[in-house]
Amino acid sequence: MAHVHSHHINDKFLFSILINFLFIIVEIFYGIQANSVALIADAAHNAGDMFGLFIAWFGYWIAHKKAPPKFTYGFKKATVIAAFLNALLLFLAVGGIVWEALGRIGQHTATASSTVIIIAAIGVLINGLTAYLFAHDRHTDINLKGAFLHMALDALVSLGVIAAGVLMIWTSWHWIDPAVSLMIAGVILISSWSLFRESLDLMLLAVPSAIDLAKLKKLLSHYEGLLGYHDLHVWPLSTTEIALSAHLVVDKAHFNPIFSKNLEIQISQHFPISDITLQLELEDPQRPCETNCLNK
Repeated sequence: MAHVHSHHINDKFLFSILINFLFIIVEIFYGIQANSVALIADAAHNAGDMFGLFIAWFGYWIAHKKAPPKFTYGFKKATVIAAFLNALLLFLAVGGIVWEALGRIGQHTATASSTVIIIAAIGVLINGLTAYLFAHDRHTDINLKGAFLHMALDALVSLGVIAAGVLMIWTSWHWIDPAVSLMIAGVILISSWSLFRESLDLMLLAVPSAIDLAKLKKLLSHYEGLLGYHDLHVWPLSTTEIALSAHLVVDKAHFNPIFSKNLEIQISQHFPISDITLQLELEDPQRPCETNCLNK
């Protein structure tokens, strides 16, 4: 089932990259025809986002490839790196939009607004469709969340271009275009910050946001036979897989493989942790408990 799902996601990436590539070609062509710097700049912006989509796909693809023996965890961490790079690309996109918008303030360059509106409307449809393809899976994988954000925000940019084009036809106010661009940049910055922060946390092996560490410790503290624990670690293997390891101090009556197996089941039932390693340690009356001792 996981293999089929992987192929399904892979097909989504390849289809999205193809239709966005074709749209960029169309956008550049009509940008030149309409004498629209905005359309050409948006095409360049879309090209950067397509590259971000490619990075996300490559990270997802390589994570599912068989790795050499020295990579004991495989290439799973590639999805985290891809998500982080996508966040940086979103920030660069914001910088590009702001730079272009500030450069156009005060300019009165004539453009074919109707052509700009039509091409931008096509952009809304294509980027909206691409975002829709990743909408469901973005909740379980921040790498796919990055792809979704890129495309959803591109659709938002195109909507802004349409709004600016319509208003310029009605009012002939040329400052509307850069003003809308700056607002869009602000929205992109706010929306992409969470992706950047979460991907950075995963790169630094922080406890993933899907895990409530306090709740996990509470489960351990109420588990029968467990007197204490130390070296508790919870870290991401990829953007979708989480590992846990811990040393458990137990009483003599519970010092057996069944104890650790049952606790593994309890943990996996309450938390999305796929890789659990528990090491049992027998209670030593001569050695006082040093960390995370439980009063039982």
